[in-house]
Amino acid sequence: MFESNQIELWQRRKQVCLGLVKVAGILLVLCLAARLVPVINDWLSGPAEPMRAIAQQLAKASATATAQQYPIIVTRAENLSCQNAQHTTSTDYDAVLYVIAYSEKSRSLCLTTYLHFPNGPELPNTTILSESMGHNYGPSLSAPLKAVPIENRLTSYPEQYLSLLHWRTKVAFPLAHADLLRAHTRQFAPNGDVASMGLDLGFQDLRNAVAERHNAVNHVLSVVLFSGLLLLIALTAFLWMVFWRVQQYCRSYDFVVSPLMFLLENLTTVEGKARRQYLVQQQEIQDRLRALNALKNSMEEARDRLQYLLENVPDENARAEIKSCLERGQLEEMNTAFQRYQAQAGQKTPEDRLSLLLESLKPYCASKEFEDCREEAFALLQQSGFRQAREFVVKMHDELRDRFKKSTEDTSPEDLENTA
Repeated sequence: MFESNQIELWQRRKQVCLGLVKVAGILLVLCLAARLVPVINDWLSGPAEPMRAIAQQLAKASATATAQQYPIIVTRAENLSCQNAQHTTSTDYDAVLYVIAYSEKSRSLCLTTYLHFPNGPELPNTTILSESMGHNYGPSLSAPLKAVPIENRLTSYPEQYLSLLHWRTKVAFPLAHADLLRAHTRQFAPNGDVASMGLDLGFQDLRNAVAERHNAVNHVLSVVLFSGLLLLIALTAFLWMVFWRVQQYCRSYDFVVSPLMFLLENLTTVEGKARRQYLVQQQEIQDRLRALNALKNSMEEARDRLQYLLENVPDENARAEIKSCLERGQLEEMNTAFQRYQAQAGQKTPEDRLSLLLESLKPYCASKEFEDCREEAFALLQQSGFRQAREFVVKMHDELRDRFKKSTEDTSPEDLENTA
C-alpha cells in the first residue's frame, strides 16, 4: 500500500510539474516573440512620440539652466495655438512661469512665457496655470495662478529629422542633407524680443528619450524571460529528481525506465510493467535453475553408472572408452556408453533397480497405496532421475515402517488373541 501511494504521489507531482513546464514554455515563447519580433515589440512599446521627448528634454534643460527657479510645465496639445501673447507695460509681476505645449500631429512645440501680476487688472488671454496641466520640471505650484502670456516661440521639426529619432532607425554620421533637418522657430512677442536661453538638445539624448518606453518594455520582457528560464530550470530539476526516484524504484525490479517512458506513460502503468517483467524474469530464473539441477542430477547419475561399469567391465578396450567418456563429461555420450556396456557388467536398468526398491514397501502398506507410491516414484525417475526417485522411495519406506511399528505397539494382547 505504501508503494502504491508513493507511485501515485510521484504521478501527481509529475503531472503538476509537466503542466507548469508547459505554461513556462509558452510564456517563454510569447516573451521571446514579443522581444525579438519587431512588429510585436513595437506594438507593445506603442508609437514613438518624438515631440514629447523633445518637450521633456527641453524642460529638463531649461530647469537646469535656470537653477530650478521657475515652474516649467510640459503639456500635450494636439490643436496647438501658439499666438496668444499679450502686450503689457506693467512690471508689477512676482512670478515667471513657462509652459511647453507639444503636438505630435503638427510636429511642433510652443514655448510660452507667462507672468503673474498679483495686483494688476486681468488682461485678455489670462490663463489659470496649475500642476494638473501636465508635468512640472521646476518648483511646484502651491496653488493655481492666473498668468498672462507675454511671449510665444513656435518650433517646427521636419519629418525627416523626427524619423531619425526612432529606435529602429540606423543613423550614420555625418548626417546627409543636414540643412534639411533643421528645426524652424517663430517668435511672437508683442512686448519686444526676449532673449532666448540658447539651449542645445543632444541628438543621442533625444533618441534615448524617444526609446525610453520601448526600453522599459524590453526590460520588463527581459526580466520575465529570465524569470521564466529560471522557473523552467527549477521545474526541469524537480522533474529529473522525480524521474531519478522512479528509476531507482523500478531498478529493484530489474526494470529500466527511459526518460521518454517516464514523460509519456502513467507511472502506475510503468510500475505494473516493472512488476510483470520481474515476475517473468523470476519464473525464467526458476526454470533455468530447475533445468540446471536436472542436468546436474543426470550428469551425476550418468557418472555413477559409468563409474560402476568402469569397475565391473572386464574388457580393457571398453574400460578405456568408458574412462575417456568420463573425462569428456558429455551427457549423451555417457548415456550411449552405458547402454552399450551395461550388459557386460550385468547391471540392471534404473527402472529395474527402482522396482526392487519399491518391493520393500509392500509389507508396510496396502496394494492401492503401494501403486500410488510406485506411480509417483516412476514419475520422479522420468523428471529428476534415479537419485531423486530412490530418495523418495527410501523416505516412504521409513515413514511406512514407522507407521506400521506404531500401529503394532498400539494393538493390545487381547486384540491379537481375538485376531488369532
